[in-house]
Amino acid sequence: MATARPSTRTRSPRKPARPAATLLAITALGVAYGLLFPDRSDYLGHFLAGAGGTLLLLAVVVATAPGSAKPVLVTVGIAIFLGVLTEATIFRLAEFDPVDLASQSLGAVLAGIALIDAENRPASTGLAALGGFVLLIAGFNYAFA
Repeated sequence: MATARPSTRTRSPRKPARPAATLLAITALGVAYGLLFPDRSDYLGHFLAGAGGTLLLLAVVVATAPGSAKPVLVTVGIAIFLGVLTEATIFRLAEFDPVDLASQSLGAVLAGIALIDAENRPASTGLAALGGFVLLIAGFNYAFA
């Protein structure tokens, strides 16, 4: 009769949210957008707004369901879907722009990567929310510059 062996796999400890590093990475990529596409500030705007809006949503998710990756992944998916919806309706000035959508989605994914499996720490979630708000406003300004 076989006996059950104790599991040798240990569960990795939850990681704190690292919004400062996330905001730095988003800023660096935003600078790259500005340098690579100086005549298309809307690309930068969509990237910043996608990251900022997703960070705002994720600050709430991490505060209510800390340490769980699934709600973060679902929230990123919702943020991307909202980007598709708004790009196809509200922000469709001339036609659907897949580059705008890709930029928004890249920002959303970057925000999600930063907060996946993060535990709730008031300073971190507060910084994520504040940074998300600032990025969302900056993104709106660049998108309509």
